[in-house]
Amino acid sequence: MERGGAEQQPDEQKDPRLAIQRGAIGLHKELFGRGPVRSKLYMHEDSVLLLMYEGHTTGEESLLQAGEGRTVAQGRVDVSKRARTRFIEVVERTTGRKVIGFMTSSQQDPDLLVHVYVLAPTDLVSVAEEKTPPSTG
Repeated sequence: MERGGAEQQPDEQKDPRLAIQRGAIGLHKELFGRGPVRSKLYMHEDSVLLLMYEGHTTGEESLLQAGEGRTVAQGRVDVSKRARTRFIEVVERTTGRKVIGFMTSSQQDPDLLVHVYVLAPTDLVSVAEEKTPPSTG
């Protein structure tokens, strides 16, 4: 398989969740030098949730032990923001749907990482727009 999951393997064609997991974890390995030990992916009507376990690097672990958890979390967010388009492309290519929201976060104890993707169409955005009062200029 090419880096970033450009070509799908036969089992990925049967299960899009596997294609998204492999693509996103491949990007983690490329961007951070390693990927998580385990992961789970959940797909719903308009969302994808990727949970990852033990994905922090040795350097991040050293910072955590020194009490720099906030620095590690912010670094993760910064890298994910810069690679946002690449993570979104994995999901869009696999699902055939546009991603209108991508959020990522991490936690140190236990060592967990998460990606949340919101897919269009979704009634969530139209509901939020209906509740927003019109601006008065």
